[in-house]
Amino acid sequence: MSSSHAHLRASAARLLRFARSHWRMALLQFTLAALGTSLIIVFPSIVQWFIDDLIPRRDLAGVWRAGGLAAGAFLLRELLFSLRTRVSSAFEQRMTTDLRGRLHHKILRLPLGWFDRQSTGDILTRMADDVPATQRVILEGIEQGMTSLLQILICAAVMLSTHLQLALVVMLPVPFIAAGGWLFTRWVAPRSREAKEAASRMNSLLHDSITGIRQIKAYTAEQAKQSAFHHTSEALRHSQQRLMNAWSVYSPLMGFLGSLGLVLLLSIGAHGVITGTVSTGELLKFIFLLGFFLEPISRLHGVNQTFVNGLASAERVFHLLDQPGEEDLEKGDALPHPRGEVEFRQVHFGYQDGKPVLQGVSLHAQPRQTVAIVGATGSGKSTLFQLLTRFYEPGSGQVLIDGRPASDYSLRSLRAALAYVTQDAFLFAGTIRDNLRLGCADAGDEQLWHALRQASADDFVRDRPDGLDTIVGERGVMLSGGERQRIAMARAFLKNAPVLLLDEATSAVDTRSEAAIQSALEKLRADRTCLVIAHRLSTVVSADVIHVMRHGAFIAQGTHASLLSSCPYYRELASISLL
Repeated sequence: MSSSHAHLRASAARLLRFARSHWRMALLQFTLAALGTSLIIVFPSIVQWFIDDLIPRRDLAGVWRAGGLAAGAFLLRELLFSLRTRVSSAFEQRMTTDLRGRLHHKILRLPLGWFDRQSTGDILTRMADDVPATQRVILEGIEQGMTSLLQILICAAVMLSTHLQLALVVMLPVPFIAAGGWLFTRWVAPRSREAKEAASRMNSLLHDSITGIRQIKAYTAEQAKQSAFHHTSEALRHSQQRLMNAWSVYSPLMGFLGSLGLVLLLSIGAHGVITGTVSTGELLKFIFLLGFFLEPISRLHGVNQTFVNGLASAERVFHLLDQPGEEDLEKGDALPHPRGEVEFRQVHFGYQDGKPVLQGVSLHAQPRQTVAIVGATGSGKSTLFQLLTRFYEPGSGQVLIDGRPASDYSLRSLRAALAYVTQDAFLFAGTIRDNLRLGCADAGDEQLWHALRQASADDFVRDRPDGLDTIVGERGVMLSGGERQRIAMARAFLKNAPVLLLDEATSAVDTRSEAAIQSALEKLRADRTCLVIAHRLSTVVSADVIHVMRHGAFIAQGTHASLLSSCPYYRELASISLL
């Protein structure tokens, strides 16, 4: 068995285990389907009753009884179908919601290193397209697959009990149809996987085009992006065409084999009627039963294609769920009353092997101390905060909080002790209120306005017609860069954590706003530890200690005045206004 088919079987087995948690709804759906399917034998039997008994005897009362029985059977079947549809929809939505929730839970807890290597468009494709396609495997398996097999078995049993020889002749093409389905699955599975990957690549490119539309327009790169999209779209078209080419061979061939059974029935059945071995009613009954026999076989062809596509999607979903390194937010000790002591002890780190970013970095911030970190772009300043929040783990050395390794603490308690304002000032689509409450979920309006005042942001929020309910747009695009940064600052103030991390937090605000924020920071410094990364001189001069970083290592430390006299590199940075 090839590796690809082994993966498909493994995905199918995992889907069955996943569906077990919804077994009650699955059982109810199958029971309704089985009851409705079993009613198909009523009408062919009534047809035979009409032809061979009621009409020859001219039994008018019997005709009305038979007609009523047929109508009742059809009505009951449709009622069962209506109920089955409702159960089927609820079953599908519950399973889809369940699997989508598990996938989102996994995504939120994967380490940042995984996202560094992953396309956002591919993640969205797995969530939006692959999850529903995966659930169709289970749904189609019960709704169509099992009920189709049940209908085939019921029709086969009735035909065999009615006329053995005629039934064997009619079912002669069935082994060839089954073999064709097996071959189709093995033939199409690799093509389906290829089509899924091509669709994911196209969605990734589309996501990049939308999120980077300003850069595309600014650099007049529309034609280049269109060419790239055309190339990716053509690859998807080619892979989809290969799938349809396979289907264009399989479907007509299976249809011909099914029609061949009907031709055999008419030929052999007519011969039997003429010779007297088969009654006319039996022949008509067989014609109806054969229709009911072939119809689910035709449905199984579609189910087979759904299975192949769905299992290819399931393989992609389970591949994501199986990613190693999931973050356990609760694993480790609690940090109930952090003092705010932060220490880096001979820390080495690189995002990629052989490319060090930090080289033996040591830093010690005492509780309620303000420590500034300065240096040129790319020197490794922001990486310190990435390690302190445990977005990444150091290659060697230790990061300590209150004298203990940060890795001893649970991620939830560690990050609760840190308020982190990043330099990109990311805001979520929604309102200002929603974004602020990320810092404190149950904060009231009074607390929100207080945090905004601390960040010198209350003035522009009050000027907005909707105030706290102002929509900020995707990534905060409806606000200016300075406004976004002040909202992010307010969010950090609202969290009221004992350790405040500011990564270029005032880089996009004007001089007046910066002065107001600096005043607020002075108040905050009284009872918390502040680690500040900044280029502006005004941001760092009042720090208790300044660390100068160059090429991933600290080369000096001291106050602003002492560094100006003792560190030429710091003096150079100050003189060219890089601080």
